[in-house]
Amino acid sequence: MRHNGIIRGIAICMVILLIVLGVILAAPAGAYEGGRITTARQDALHEAAELLRSCGLADDDPAVAALSAEWWAEQEALDITARVVMGEAGGCPWEHQLAVAAVVVNRVRSPYFADTVRDVVASPGQYTTLYLSGFERTTRQCYEAAKKALDGESGVPDDVIWQAEFPQGTEVWWISRVNTGWYASTTYFCRGVAG
Repeated sequence: MRHNGIIRGIAICMVILLIVLGVILAAPAGAYEGGRITTARQDALHEAAELLRSCGLADDDPAVAALSAEWWAEQEALDITARVVMGEAGGCPWEHQLAVAAVVVNRVRSPYFADTVRDVVASPGQYTTLYLSGFERTTRQCYEAAKKALDGESGVPDDVIWQAEFPQGTEVWWISRVNTGWYASTTYFCRGVAG
């Protein structure tokens, strides 16, 4: 009888632990370390929705709902871009992280790639699809790099659409060499599509 009570207590603790873990993993990484990071587009969409609400429109009004859907689409782009930065350059200097984010966003804006961050990342042979679901906690700095790129403030030319351990495209724009003591790598950030 006593064993049943202990087993039931352990089972209850495990269920609570799983719920807490689920809440932590489901929370967007931007919600950590000082509040959510949003893009300039998200801020503008939020302001437009607030203006419509102040005119008496409810959240289920088609205009407000459309703005909300766009806000969440931009949040997805921010989340995925930040995950790519974390996975590709999490331990690298800021400039490297910013360049990785810019390559993703530049591809979205390029006629040679898909037109959403999700589709760019999911394209065969480009990135791992693990970035689409969040396989690890993403740092605030990675979110900052993603925000800068999405806001068009990365300083990386629009035609830089390649990053790899070898040159590709039409011209090398920048070479990033990283040596942390644990690993060393060279990444080429390149322009254009080879003809």
